[in-house]
Amino acid sequence: MNDPSRRAVLLAAGAASASGCLGDDGSDDTLTFSAFDAAGSDGGTVPERPPGEPALLDFFATWCPPCRPQMDELARVHEARPSFHLVSISWEDDPDAIRTFWRDHDGDWPVVRDPDLAAAEAHGVDRLPTKVLLDDDGDERWRHVGLATAEQILEEIAAVSA
Repeated sequence: MNDPSRRAVLLAAGAASASGCLGDDGSDDTLTFSAFDAAGSDGGTVPERPPGEPALLDFFATWCPPCRPQMDELARVHEARPSFHLVSISWEDDPDAIRTFWRDHDGDWPVVRDPDLAAAEAHGVDRLPTKVLLDDDGDERWRHVGLATAEQILEEIAAVSA
């Protein structure tokens, strides 16, 4: 997945297939995902953002070096704000690699796969890790590429939740 030409092809494919991941009521363009049944992630269907609520999207991959310490920061965020909607989105094809990463890093919130990059394309994400904070209308209020501290993330969540 590190190959830029493969990423470009997958981004194009993701754009073409994004409509297949959209909610089916036609009134909301929120993406929905099938979450992993992994430690801390119960499986089932997970919206990128529950209707009328803000959300933090964490784009990551198991092969991404800064994504590893980012998990510790996100765990602190989740501990401080357990009811805030947080979903981690992996670009990878290999569900076993994601499950192992999730278990090894004590993930305790929903984790989903985006191998066709539909969510990444929808949010203009092209580097990892990237955090995207959506307000209760689904508008982007904050974006951070690279490692973000729990304090930075919590400050932005407080601003969007006010």
